Amino acid sequence: MRMRLPTAVFFAVGCCFAIVIFYLMLEFTWISNRTREANRRSSLSPEEELAAETLGRRLSRLEEAIAENRQLLAGLQANLSDLLIHQEPLLHDRLLAEERKWEPISGAGLSVGKEELTGSDVIATTTTGSDVIATATTGSDVIATTTTGSDVIATATTGSDVIATTMTVGAGSSQNKSRWLAGKESFVEEDSLRQCPAGGGSPANTDIQMLNVYDTLSFDNPDGGVWKQGWELTYEASQWTTENPLQVFVVPHSHNDPGWIRTFEEYFEESTKQIFNLMIKKLPIKPRRKFIWAEISYLSLWWFTANDESKAVFKKLVKDGQVELVTGGWVMPDESSSHYSSMINQLIEGHEWIKNHIGPDAVPRHGWAIDPFGMSSTMAYILKLNNFDGMLIQRAHYSIKKHLSKLKALEFEWRQTWDRAGRTDILCHLMPFYSYDIPHTCGPDPKICCQFDFRRIPTTSGKPVSCPWGIPPRAITTGNLKERAETLLDQYRKKAQLTQTNVVLAPLGDDFRYDSTTEWDRQYLNYEKLIHYFSSRPDLNVRIQFGTLKDYFDAVKKDTATRALTLPTLSGDFFTYADRDDHYWSGYFTSRPFYKSLDRRLAAHLRSAEIAYSVALARFQRKPTGPSFKHVDLLLMKLISSRRSLALFQHHDGVAGTAKTAVMTDYAIKMITAITSCDDVLGASLAFLLSPEEDKSNSALVMRLESEERFVTHDQPPVKSRLRVEQNGRRVVVYNSLAQSREERVTLRIDSANVVVVEEKSGEIVMSQINPVWMGKTNALSADEFELVFLASIPALGIKTYVIKSVPPSSAPTKGLSAAASIEIFSDNARSDNPSTKVFSLKHAVYPASILLTSELLKLTFDGKTGYLQSVFSKMSSYAGVGIKFIQYGTTEKPDKSGAYLFMPDGEAKDVLNGGLLTEQNQGSSSFAPLIRVLRGPIVSELHLMTSQFIHTVRIIHSTGPEGQAPEIVNEVDITRTSNYELAMHLTTAIQNEDFATDLNGFQLIRRKTFAKLPIQANYYPMPAVALLEDDDFRLTLLGQQPLGVASLVKGNLEVMLDRRLDQDDNRGVGQNVHDNIPMTRSTFRLLIESNRLPSSSESLHSDSSHPVLSLLSHLSLQSLLNPLVLMSDSTSPDPSVSLKPDYPGLPLDLPCDVHLLNLRASVGKESDEGVASPFSGEPADSAMALMMLHRVGVDCRRETVNVKCQPLKGKLNLKESLNPVFALPFVEEGSPSPLSGSGKLLPVDTAVTLNAMHVHAFRFPLI
Repeated sequence: MRMRLPTAVFFAVGCCFAIVIFYLMLEFTWISNRTREANRRSSLSPEEELAAETLGRRLSRLEEAIAENRQLLAGLQANLSDLLIHQEPLLHDRLLAEERKWEPISGAGLSVGKEELTGSDVIATTTTGSDVIATATTGSDVIATTTTGSDVIATATTGSDVIATTMTVGAGSSQNKSRWLAGKESFVEEDSLRQCPAGGGSPANTDIQMLNVYDTLSFDNPDGGVWKQGWELTYEASQWTTENPLQVFVVPHSHNDPGWIRTFEEYFEESTKQIFNLMIKKLPIKPRRKFIWAEISYLSLWWFTANDESKAVFKKLVKDGQVELVTGGWVMPDESSSHYSSMINQLIEGHEWIKNHIGPDAVPRHGWAIDPFGMSSTMAYILKLNNFDGMLIQRAHYSIKKHLSKLKALEFEWRQTWDRAGRTDILCHLMPFYSYDIPHTCGPDPKICCQFDFRRIPTTSGKPVSCPWGIPPRAITTGNLKERAETLLDQYRKKAQLTQTNVVLAPLGDDFRYDSTTEWDRQYLNYEKLIHYFSSRPDLNVRIQFGTLKDYFDAVKKDTATRALTLPTLSGDFFTYADRDDHYWSGYFTSRPFYKSLDRRLAAHLRSAEIAYSVALARFQRKPTGPSFKHVDLLLMKLISSRRSLALFQHHDGVAGTAKTAVMTDYAIKMITAITSCDDVLGASLAFLLSPEEDKSNSALVMRLESEERFVTHDQPPVKSRLRVEQNGRRVVVYNSLAQSREERVTLRIDSANVVVVEEKSGEIVMSQINPVWMGKTNALSADEFELVFLASIPALGIKTYVIKSVPPSSAPTKGLSAAASIEIFSDNARSDNPSTKVFSLKHAVYPASILLTSELLKLTFDGKTGYLQSVFSKMSSYAGVGIKFIQYGTTEKPDKSGAYLFMPDGEAKDVLNGGLLTEQNQGSSSFAPLIRVLRGPIVSELHLMTSQFIHTVRIIHSTGPEGQAPEIVNEVDITRTSNYELAMHLTTAIQNEDFATDLNGFQLIRRKTFAKLPIQANYYPMPAVALLEDDDFRLTLLGQQPLGVASLVKGNLEVMLDRRLDQDDNRGVGQNVHDNIPMTRSTFRLLIESNRLPSSSESLHSDSSHPVLSLLSHLSLQSLLNPLVLMSDSTSPDPSVSLKPDYPGLPLDLPCDVHLLNLRASVGKESDEGVASPFSGEPADSAMALMMLHRVGVDCRRETVNVKCQPLKGKLNLKESLNPVFALPFVEEGSPSPLSGSGKLLPVDTAVTLNAMHVHAFRFPLI
């Protein structure tokens, strides 16, 4: 059999050969020139010496070119490795297609095919056991090898240099081989696993795995001396030489929180504006002065107020490298509660602003995250995705910092836990000491370092800042220069003992620093004296300079290469953060849950509006003579404003919930305004898409779509609008922003109980249900407002209209009339506030022994007295072991108590029942006597449990789709009358889990362990969206619509913190208690129970050593929860002259189930300095562009999934076929999401793209 590697692999191999040959030629030229130069030096004239110096400079540039080519070669090596890995399934397919040509040969191995051997060159070989399966070589060099078991999967070499090698090691390897050789049927099963690449995968192989580090550390906290959380550092001055000196980069910076103690705008007026004004004045004085800046939100605000001259100076500082924009996001985001889509979008927002206002000279390539309270590997992935070269982080557990410092592993390659090929590695620096302020950045002794924060020089004017250690800084003078310089150098040298490289980073800044002329002068002038002194003392073997992050990382890479150092690889995250003792920052995972929920609501609205606007704009540009899409620019500006409001809240004191009350209020007002703007964009876009192709009446302008839900104030949950229903009908528009079709519940408030729901296009009546609207926490019913529920089936990116028609009351049954829910009310005395109603059948009774809710797929059992869930039986998994109750924590009696940041409980949680909580209906009783309501109907059935502190609803949907396979849990919490009180929902199961999993930013799952050696607060983790328990038999997945804190303190149990009310500040800077709880704060979950056994065998899908991923069903349920159907009503009166389409079909075919349309946002073609924006750049033949991000999520599709219409991706995805006719796709560029990354890879029009599991893929194309 002739076996050829794919063309792409040959191309990559050829490129590698070319680069190596070019590299060797450069090396030979460099050596020859050096030799000639050395021979000539002794007899040169002055003119010749000058020429030689010029030649030397050219040679230096040549050296740099060689270094760049080395990096290029390394990149090609990595690309070749990826190609071989991802082409492996195709090789297997070709082998299978020609299996009849195989000619087995007896012996230790099985030679499947061997043809056309020339000399010692092996063209193609396939073997088993320890033999090579596929090999192509040139000469004696191995080019590609594919094996199973413990053998090499892919290897490419040239000469003696190994280009790529990937290994698989596991007990199942021999089983894989036998499957392959058993024949076609077995291979099909193996191939199905390849099409489910995230299922059951082994974790990344790294030098440092954070979960293992937690296992090994004792987490003690001995006094380390001057470095309290470390140890005494010593060094030998002889370790540095003239050839290998210590390099120190002093990096001035100013950390500007876009809201914390003051609002974003207040901080700008008070401090930030002056920082920028002084930056453009002080930095040009000397070209060696440097500065870094992170928050583009503040830069954009200053840009709006600056004159043209100031802007030109700033641009020049950036171009000359004196100012580096680090990260370049709108904010420095929180990394625990933020969703990855919002993290990416705030980065894009910052980069797009830079592109439109600063230009191509300001491309951020280095991350700077000094203040988020714990670090997520998702942020590392996002930076790598956007072509960053390095990143810096600060807030990690003090024991982790000490451990990595002892290993000299503060500089490491951060790798994703699921990445077995190292494609996601990014160079990371972890700051070793307590804080990012100057006393904790020059070295281990804060008492010494504080003396070199020259803003703290005692003064009687301005804002005096003292040194807490009692020794203030002194200005550098001739008399003290030597002593001061050597004292500082001692700290730098000690800090250098913590890393492998001879490069020290010394940040010089703090919160809102450099806002006065005095500080700029004191810091720069005094450090310039010190730097000059060091440059005059070559015997000290130290080079100190002002620098940026780029300068630092460039030096680290150069030192690493020069000295042949190998930096360790690290996987995992840095949660939960503790800054000292048992002070764990796990409280903020839940603090201000109302605003956390508001964040997710805005994110969903914005994403839906972005996609609808892009689809509408594409339709308009394809046929501009068709229906009118008015106010294109205005709608884009509404989107931009909404993007920035959401981006602003991603700030690490925003969504974290750790700002002052007035600041949280300011964030909330901005977000609610943004939601309204998104609804405006949605209304205009959906109306346009429903306009006929030849619309002379401008129906889109006549039709006015409004959201069915609105916020009245910033401190109340949204209220549903009551729709007035008449006999001629009320049109309702339902829009699906997902790229998969779905059938889901739609809920409306209407003014009549006698209605029918009609799908407008088909004219068919849709089954519906009428529920009561309750008056507060009582069992009184509204007489003029009702809840209408029906199931809507909407195609991918599609729109459907439904008409709700009022039907006059009649004794004769009306076909399709909404069915009224049956109602049971249980209490201790069976009394009723509303004993009769014309619409509903009410039954009042005392508490039963148990209560049942059933559907075709689920059976839920509740305790009749408490209303708590006792068991969930899922017909899909045959499991029935889940119970729910509520628990509460108090705060410790120690001086440091719980606050906005810290969770410091007073011991184990107490059961809310045993705490004797009273309901409003039973205030005089000494026992817990809740009010329980049960509703049953053809669409939904639900139980309501009401107490004085919460309304707990458990709901099942009568559908066989994903929504019907997971009970929905809704908690509406009001703890405004409590004191130092933290309320949690507690789930109990019989699952025998050894560990559990949570998500990181909704992007990926990560394994967690509960450590008995650590306190309760240390075992709480962020739950942005998912928590998961599993053993060999079953898996329980809890999906959340909002970020909260979660723990699994006992095997088989989960607890999720719902709200916190705390009477004191926790001394972390915010300076207030947490008393601004919002009554009836809602949290929504879905509970999914699945079998962990393969349907066709008893094999378990669970493995403690594998990387956890969601099932396909869990992923679809989560996307449904986070991106609900958009529901809008037509507020205009029906007009016969207005002709509207009853639907918009959207995509003809669903995208694969595991391909999530993360976003589709119109690019800003141009934006003036005054904020006027347009999707068009103004160039000839201009077309609006869009950025589409597809995330091929990690799912385990080996699990049985029923009643799901879409299928996982198999092979490649043809974008044109998938998106036509919504988008014409005349061309597509594949690249990174950042608009600063330049033009991407231009793809052929009909190309099929490879979407690698777990990865986000970005594409740009014209909106036509």
